Amino acid sequence: MALSGMLYWAIGIAVMQAVYCQENFIKVECDPENQVVYSQQAVLNCKVVSIKKDFQIIKMIWCKVEADKCVGKTMLTFENGKWSAEDARFSSGALEWNEKELSVSLLVQKTQVSDQGSYRFMISTDTGYEKGNTYLRVTAPYSVPVISSVPGINIEDSMPVTLTCNASGGYPPGQIHWFDQLSNRTNSSALSTIPTQDGRFNLSSVFITTVSSSLALYKCVVVNDKMDKQRAEYQLAIGPGKQEGTKNVKAITAVFVVVGVLAFGILILYIHRRRSRGQCEKSVEDEEDGKALNNS
Repeated sequence: MALSGMLYWAIGIAVMQAVYCQENFIKVECDPENQVVYSQQAVLNCKVVSIKKDFQIIKMIWCKVEADKCVGKTMLTFENGKWSAEDARFSSGALEWNEKELSVSLLVQKTQVSDQGSYRFMISTDTGYEKGNTYLRVTAPYSVPVISSVPGINIEDSMPVTLTCNASGGYPPGQIHWFDQLSNRTNSSALSTIPTQDGRFNLSSVFITTVSSSLALYKCVVVNDKMDKQRAEYQLAIGPGKQEGTKNVKAITAVFVVVGVLAFGILILYIHRRRSRGQCEKSVEDEEDGKALNNS
């Protein structure tokens, strides 16, 4: 009896599933993946396709999913003609009808690193229930790297120097590569990846080298998972009293600017004097010509 009861139960479930499949006249199609830059607005899109026109919406839900369950305060629900959200950053775009299709979208304001993950859209209508998944990927660009050296002054040939390259605020974790004028020196460096409270990362790479006047220019390159690159160059200023290369470059530039301004001023003064002298000479000549005419 128990066996036959279980058999009837299994047959009943199978019949219900068959009926459900026959009466489910909708399907959900979502973009496989959506990418957004940290702190900007993310848009996740799905489309509901029905073989029946003018189907009636009973309920719709958006949420982030982990282990096939909605997690966090990410749920956005449409019921009784209006949307309600657990988090004010989550809202819905305008519903767009096109005959037998309904386009829906989830908007996420001020995207955070924690927003990255799988999202699910679920809809229940008078013609059936369906769901679809999409993935939100968050990226954050690293700042332009900054290089410093220790020591930063009185650097001499054959002296050991420690170069440090720092970049901040990026996601996902990146890499820092070092180059001199001949080769890639990354294998001789040590990278620290430091997580921040908002989920992004700061990078710091230390590279120790022996100074050579023929190899005084160094580069560090920050690379993320998309192979986007941020670069910085550093010129070691070798010699007594000389400081970091970047500061010397700025000082030299300032000197050239001052000299250029002075030269331009002298040239303008010279032209002005030439014109004034020419006008005076012309006035004298005109006066003499006038006297000559009167005398004649």
